[in-house]
Amino acid sequence: MTFSPVRLRDALAHRRVKAVFHLLTGTAATLALTLLSIALVARLLTPAPYGVFAMILALGQACERLLSFQSWQPLIRSGATIDLESDQASYFKLLKFGWLLDIGGGVAAWFIASGLAIAGYLLFDISLQNIGYTLLFATSLLFNFNGVSTAIFRLAGQYRAIATIQVVNALVRLLCVAGAYVAGAGLFELILIWTITQILGSFVNFAFAVRLLPRPGFRQLLKARAQGISSRFPGIWRFALGANFSLTLWSSAQSVDTLIVGWLADPASAGLFHIAKRISRVVMQVGAQVQAVVYPDLSRIAAAGKRHAFVRVLVQTELLLAAFGACCFLAVLFVGEPMVRIAVGPHFAGAVPLLIVQILAVTLTMSGSASRAGLLALGDQRSLLRTVMACTLAFYCAVFPLVLWIGPMGANIAHLLFAAIWLVGLGFYLRRAISVAPWNEATGK
Repeated sequence: MTFSPVRLRDALAHRRVKAVFHLLTGTAATLALTLLSIALVARLLTPAPYGVFAMILALGQACERLLSFQSWQPLIRSGATIDLESDQASYFKLLKFGWLLDIGGGVAAWFIASGLAIAGYLLFDISLQNIGYTLLFATSLLFNFNGVSTAIFRLAGQYRAIATIQVVNALVRLLCVAGAYVAGAGLFELILIWTITQILGSFVNFAFAVRLLPRPGFRQLLKARAQGISSRFPGIWRFALGANFSLTLWSSAQSVDTLIVGWLADPASAGLFHIAKRISRVVMQVGAQVQAVVYPDLSRIAAAGKRHAFVRVLVQTELLLAAFGACCFLAVLFVGEPMVRIAVGPHFAGAVPLLIVQILAVTLTMSGSASRAGLLALGDQRSLLRTVMACTLAFYCAVFPLVLWIGPMGANIAHLLFAAIWLVGLGFYLRRAISVAPWNEATGK
């Protein structure tokens, strides 16, 4: 596969701007709808029941993130090198491999989440009713095919479709929650809504992604065999396992914090912490979506050996993310209190200081999104793993004593420590990876 330096740069730059625009507008709309849903849930429940709701969602999401293989990472990295016109069979083999990873990860996540819920009933005397709610939500983990769907959309450049599906799913959930709010529903109905809409969103995502496959499409995906994937894509298992382990460590710090606060403090504190975290996810999701755009492009640029173009995309993206995060932090600092009071009510006013620190931690973490994509594009999974291990170790060493000492604010301070080590580690390893990569100097300038 050959690349013209000028054509590659212009095509990728134009497509990247359009993709970022579609994803950012879609993400903004999705998160606005999601925050409206959370606001209605918070007004239906007081902080303590909301804390139970938050911990149930946190357990399911933690198991999904800790045990799923995030198949889109190896699929995009390997799929970016395939010429569909001449090697369609390899493309379907790669997608089948990712689909099987998704299914296996979903089953494992459901098994662990269900086992932890039952253990909570036996060991910690958690009410049987709350265990039933947890088991209900855990069923949604069995239908998580989002890894392969994401890879298909991004390899096809269909970022508008991703944004549209996200918005529609968030709108359906909001309408269901609004109906529950009018009817004065309780915790069971809210958990049921979250479970059904999560399953529905996964199926809709997969169905639309399959429509983008080359003919015969889904039938060919079913017939494809993943055997021999390692010989066709050398190192894919090592990359997939490394990416999974790295993401497991990363997600453990990002996903179990609500559970730690609820365990060491109380459900009401977990509710306040979760409110702050849900709002701060607006910033984090923007970073994730921008990373989703630049990762395929960085993979293609790295494959073309264009060092200067690679560095230019990284620097531009990091500056954009840092500026956006700084604006969000200043906005929360000045209008955070009235925003929280209007959105979720005065019962959750205690979440404002948590939100300010959380936004600062998220801004620092998000600023490294492009560097993370750069390391993945260069195949330096080992350095990324070292960085994540250092961040996670620092987080866990800090979070338990801090939460016991100062409550939920301790978890946010632990996240600040995580973010600082994350930025320093990524910067160090990325510079080293760029310096030793086999660039094509003839076209790299």
